[in-house]
Amino acid sequence: MTDQNFGFYFEAAGKAATQGAISPAAQFFEGSRAETSLVRETGQNSIDAGAGAVKIVFELADMPTDDIPGIAGLRTHLAQVEEQTRGSQGHDNMELANETSLRTSIPVLRISDYGTKGLAGTESINDPKSPLSALTRGAGISADDGSRGGSFGIGSAVGPMASDMSTVLYTSLPLGGNEVVFAGYSCLASHRDTEGIWRVGDGFFTDRAHAEDFRYLRDPEPIGPFPKRTDAGTDLYILGYRKAEEDPTLQHIKVAFMRNFLMAIHRGELVVEGKTPIGTWRLDAEKLKTHVAEDQETAAFYRAITDPNPILGTHDMLGQISLYINVDDSLSKSLHTIAVRKPLMKIDTFKHTSIPVKYAAVLECSDEKGNTLLRKLEPPQHHKWDAGRSPGGGKIISDLKTFVRNGLKSRVKEQIGEQVHVKGLSKYLPDELFEERTLTEAAPAGTPGTGSGTTRESSTVQGRAGEDMPASASGRKAVSVRVKTSAGGEGSSPAEKGKDAGGGKKRNNKGGNIAGGGTEGDGTGRISAGDIRFRSWSDATTGDVCLALTSPEDISGDVQLLALGPGGSVEEDYELPIDNASIITAGVTTPLKHKGNILAQLELKAGTTSQVRLKLSSNHRYRLGIK
Repeated sequence: MTDQNFGFYFEAAGKAATQGAISPAAQFFEGSRAETSLVRETGQNSIDAGAGAVKIVFELADMPTDDIPGIAGLRTHLAQVEEQTRGSQGHDNMELANETSLRTSIPVLRISDYGTKGLAGTESINDPKSPLSALTRGAGISADDGSRGGSFGIGSAVGPMASDMSTVLYTSLPLGGNEVVFAGYSCLASHRDTEGIWRVGDGFFTDRAHAEDFRYLRDPEPIGPFPKRTDAGTDLYILGYRKAEEDPTLQHIKVAFMRNFLMAIHRGELVVEGKTPIGTWRLDAEKLKTHVAEDQETAAFYRAITDPNPILGTHDMLGQISLYINVDDSLSKSLHTIAVRKPLMKIDTFKHTSIPVKYAAVLECSDEKGNTLLRKLEPPQHHKWDAGRSPGGGKIISDLKTFVRNGLKSRVKEQIGEQVHVKGLSKYLPDELFEERTLTEAAPAGTPGTGSGTTRESSTVQGRAGEDMPASASGRKAVSVRVKTSAGGEGSSPAEKGKDAGGGKKRNNKGGNIAGGGTEGDGTGRISAGDIRFRSWSDATTGDVCLALTSPEDISGDVQLLALGPGGSVEEDYELPIDNASIITAGVTTPLKHKGNILAQLELKAGTTSQVRLKLSSNHRYRLGIK
């Protein structure tokens, strides 16, 4: 920097409110991982400024502190702030900022976007709504445009929050412009300067000799080891990136982008790159499939957004809405439904506890009019839809949840079959199937106001995809069950006997009291449908046919599979094309012998769900039963 007039300027406080060491704007991100907040805010601001496909590059490097423009003057203010905030909340942040500025070198994270409009407009105090003014020194200023994802005033707070110096720098080249503009912002606390004059806590890099207005530096030299900007777009430099030691390869940044902008990357609307001294990585539509394997949650939602048959619907106020579903019994728990609007960033999560399978789903509402309405329901963090933030918000959210719930039930019925409620069965099921209802989700109709109640949702009638919402509620059919177990008796008629009948299978408990004429047969005992709980499904990723088997007691024996035709009818003589079979119990996989439709010598433990996986010689999907 050749002009010594440029540096960080802190306005005289006069009668302004005193600023403490805790930034109110930064409190919007309290409790969040710094990487997640940083990713969401910078990601949505770059997408908002997009002029086509957007690329964001995260580059981490060490930089000498003496290369920071205006560092000498900034150190003076930091020392004053550290001294004068002692004994107040937030002083530790100011102490860290002062110590960081005195180091020989610090880690700097540069976040650069390309394919964007850059920061147009001027920095003048008379042009406060320009993109340049709004980002570099605005608070709560955002264009009133429903297509936008975020707010400059809140999003700009996340940079200093991620900086151990509470200071960030900017360079930007506007689309169609020919000058790179340089700006800087330091978020400190009110303090007396070395001359005893009270100063506000916000410092801005400007021409200090130009007292009547802001005047930012143009065409600066490259900053530290980072190359000079030559294409339209904006760079954010986070001085003393606080996660540099914990995340030296920026893997946390990568996972946060996949979790929050998965659909935008998949659709080719966003590319993200990471560059560090250790290595590089790139997220784009082509390479995403490889990277999602690094995070189970991301992989589950990736399988959802690649759903070849999403459920489509139309809402009077929101326009087109879509639901992408991945029913996946291999998940450790249901991941529920994440919701996105036009920026294709994760906003909210809907939980439906009445869905009896593990799944991950994505709800998309990117129609222009729907995007505008939904944005009004979001707080500054853009992390949920709050019905109370706009008139009619309650009905909008209720309609979306109804659409999701009906879509999920439709998919479960299609892949697994119609749900039948068995009276009293719930007391035998694992607790994980009944997750606690969140406070933001309305209680089901008819739920008592006091008492333990139930965490299950009331049933609703299943509509077809694309029908208007909401559907009216109706009850499910309920059945009672009686177990019949075949045993080898005289002649061809099976003897109706207790659970000890037939074969040599072993149990811990005694059988029933019904007399029978059966005798122990030859070979291994048979485990029948009445002995266990089970269901089957097809794994869309591997093509395997899977069964989940749960027994109330230790049991061993053979299982005879049945192929089910339309409507659940049994195809008695059809032999499944099984190549190989295995059983997974408590994470341990054991091969199974098989002959025809019979799986031999299964060992099931009481109360433990085992998963049987069948690899078939054909690509057909089968619904299976157990004889």
